[in-house]
Amino acid sequence: MNAPEEIEVLRAELERDLELIRENAEKNRRMTERIAHSGTPDEFEYAAMGYTLHNLYTAFEAYFLRVAKFFENDLDQHVWHKALLNRMTLEVPGVRRAVIDRALAERLRELLAFRHVFRNIYGASLVPEKVLFANRAAENIDSEFVQYHQQFDRFLKSLAGELNNTSSDNK
Repeated sequence: MNAPEEIEVLRAELERDLELIRENAEKNRRMTERIAHSGTPDEFEYAAMGYTLHNLYTAFEAYFLRVAKFFENDLDQHVWHKALLNRMTLEVPGVRRAVIDRALAERLRELLAFRHVFRNIYGASLVPEKVLFANRAAENIDSEFVQYHQQFDRFLKSLAGELNNTSSDNK
């Protein structure tokens, strides 16, 4: 098991990841407003929105990857992006609580699928309707995630306390 100090480092890193999630969600909201008020958005505005969605999902993935590496330290290299999302919905008895529920994971899965398309679009154009569909999955996702982050942070704080007590008892 990890030392209490390592848990505190993880808590700080996750707090920073939450800030990045919020910053990227705010950029996405600004781009959403810009498109809504532009009248006739062009492909570059949709590309900019896609960029904000890409970065938002990547910030979530960084958060989840930290948790997985800290507790489980094992991901299937071939399908790790999907496996990571699935794993975050699992409570692992004796190890850790679930980070998110399946409903939030489903919304994040939409962002993951969009990010894959966005990264690999090369010879085609973005389809505005698909960008807007992914964008709907991102609506207020950062605000919703805060409660999950707070619950997981309380779990980590409790775990660090238990480890501190166990190490004090062994002295």
